[in-house]
Amino acid sequence: MIEDKVLESNVTVLRTPLVDVEIVDEEDNSISFDIVESCNTSHGVYIDNDENNIIEAIDYDEKQIRIKTASLEIGKKYYVKTSVPIESRDSDEHLFTYGLSTEDKTFAISFPDPNDEFKWFPEEYKKEYKMFWYDFNGEAPSGTKAVSFYLIDREKDFIYIPAAWIWNIRDHMENYESAAEVFTWTI
Repeated sequence: MIEDKVLESNVTVLRTPLVDVEIVDEEDNSISFDIVESCNTSHGVYIDNDENNIIEAIDYDEKQIRIKTASLEIGKKYYVKTSVPIESRDSDEHLFTYGLSTEDKTFAISFPDPNDEFKWFPEEYKKEYKMFWYDFNGEAPSGTKAVSFYLIDREKDFIYIPAAWIWNIRDHMENYESAAEVFTWTI
């Protein structure tokens, strides 16, 4: 097992150039978390989705929010609160991504969704399975509390939320937005 490289411990805000991210409970009380180094090693930007036209991102950063499950109450609703509204961007198996872009910067944050099959096919899965670990949900409408989650059990010690941001983007914003999203797909 690879050890997390902890960059900051017991903080209540992840600060980025575009958006600050907090974890709060239903009463808007801050939940502390650690900021750990991202495990992503690929930083290519596919221009026009062309595998023969890849440039390396230069001005980027990425971190993971690591929440101790021991600090959460099972079944209680928590929110990922942002300083400005973020919007739904993309989803894949077992995760979904939100983000924000302005001028020459883009930000992406992904949320693990280990129970997505259970939620998509509840009748099929309820017969043989139960939901496990934790459950993230995108809220409607998007906003500063666009994502909520709750803890189901304590089988895992931590919940990880990867975030990435890129700046000094001159051209191909859509390609950089996609790259930032992929940087967060570390689940």
